Amino acid sequence: MAISAISFSFIGSDFEGKIVYTMSVDNANMPPEAKAMMQGSEFSIYMKGTKSRTDMNMMMQNTTTISDAKTKTSVTLVEVMGNKYKIKNDETKNETEKMPDVTVKNLDETKMIAGYKCKKAELTIKDKTGKAVTTNIYYCEEITNSMGHDKRSYQFKNIKGMPLEYEINADNGMKMKMTAKSVSKESVPDSKFEIPSGYKETTVEEMQKDMMKMMQGQ
Repeated sequence: MAISAISFSFIGSDFEGKIVYTMSVDNANMPPEAKAMMQGSEFSIYMKGTKSRTDMNMMMQNTTTISDAKTKTSVTLVEVMGNKYKIKNDETKNETEKMPDVTVKNLDETKMIAGYKCKKAELTIKDKTGKAVTTNIYYCEEITNSMGHDKRSYQFKNIKGMPLEYEINADNGMKMKMTAKSVSKESVPDSKFEIPSGYKETTVEEMQKDMMKMMQGQ
């Protein structure tokens, strides 16, 4: 089990509030039990100025990512198997890293998502091996696009509005579609972006080693 890739850092946004997304999963190789656990999972994004918070509960793992675009830092908090981990990310270390090429094709098709009119775009992502993968996205021009400014969400960089429906193709063949269930303009308290105590500071690799040992009963 690993940290979900569905976490973002944000630039400043004129939108303050909360967006809730639902997830649908397609993977022919996934055991039915695991697919049922992931299907219909939800995650929430809180936005306020240069700060954001993403909360996700999936497959017995709670993951929270708190980001501040002003300082270009983020912290990921993971609660799993009775343990709490804190992983710090410094986005300034990733600025020189080359991201895969992304081509955006804006289309005329539109649809309503969570009460907002969204436009469709087709993204073609070419990885380091030259393999191209095409996915679809619906974005809302009424809400500032706050995604795409780090390596975890680079594919959204040139989208002209907030993505309210999009697809992710994982390396293991899993396809995930995220669709906004609700968009709420509301006041977000500063406490949402405070880092709580009681978490063990570690790295992704060390956390995965700990989890592997626990699963093996060591």
